[in-house]
Amino acid sequence: MNENLENKVCLITGATNGIGLEAAKSLNKMGAEIVFIARNKEKAEKLQQELMSETGREATAIIADLSSLSEVKKAADQFLSLGKPLHILLNNAGIMNRERAETVDGLEEVFSVNHLAYFTLTLSLIEKMIESGGKRIVNVASMGYRFVKEINFEDLQSKEDYKPFKVYGQSKLANILFTRSLASKVKNNNITVNCLHPGYVDTGIGLNNKGSFVRLLMNLGRPFAKKTDKGAETSIYLCVSPEVEAVTGEYFVDCKIEKLLGAAKSEEQAEKLWSISSELTGVDLN
Repeated sequence: MNENLENKVCLITGATNGIGLEAAKSLNKMGAEIVFIARNKEKAEKLQQELMSETGREATAIIADLSSLSEVKKAADQFLSLGKPLHILLNNAGIMNRERAETVDGLEEVFSVNHLAYFTLTLSLIEKMIESGGKRIVNVASMGYRFVKEINFEDLQSKEDYKPFKVYGQSKLANILFTRSLASKVKNNNITVNCLHPGYVDTGIGLNNKGSFVRLLMNLGRPFAKKTDKGAETSIYLCVSPEVEAVTGEYFVDCKIEKLLGAAKSEEQAEKLWSISSELTGVDLN
């Protein structure tokens, strides 16, 4: 893929390693101006240097911890204060925890980082995207959505029952439901919203789990993992390919639309999730 992204501004979360890093490098080489949100200042500076040395284009780093809703909102405000248009938003940051952890907002961390951060950042920037002539929102989900039958609204914060793969799966199901809801809500604004499964990719996800079963599974899977450049292919495809310019509300695997199963197709679950997410974050579409 070698599209021309001159004069296009792309905002990426989770860009300092794995799939996000590969996507940032590829989009930068295609001519896009990269703005990215990172938690770690040193890693952010390293990425800025890397992108600059590859193309001579300066990337902008916004430092924020996406587990804090106020920091997500602050990051959105910081982007808006740059006075730049926004053509491509790639929501890519994600975590997987072995044990239940709570955010500063008192929310379960995986659900908050993997879903509520996408929700908050995207809705905080949607007006800017409309103003920029609309474009593309790409949410990195996962086939892990199949780990759960549906969103457990009775125990959304996993207080009663914490199983790492179920909690992760629920957050990825939330990504898909959010994608489908948002796609239908902004379809008249020249904005497409799609999500994807990147494949099992050899990245840092899950490795923040000391001596865990999750780590063991990740290590067992590593020989079969796609390299990160392969894992980033579908994300990049959805960000730039003319083939999907008018496609919205879909779930992709290996650059192809994949049929969704079970609760991922549920309008009822999607509506309920939207309403609860809006209550928890205090953001909504105007």
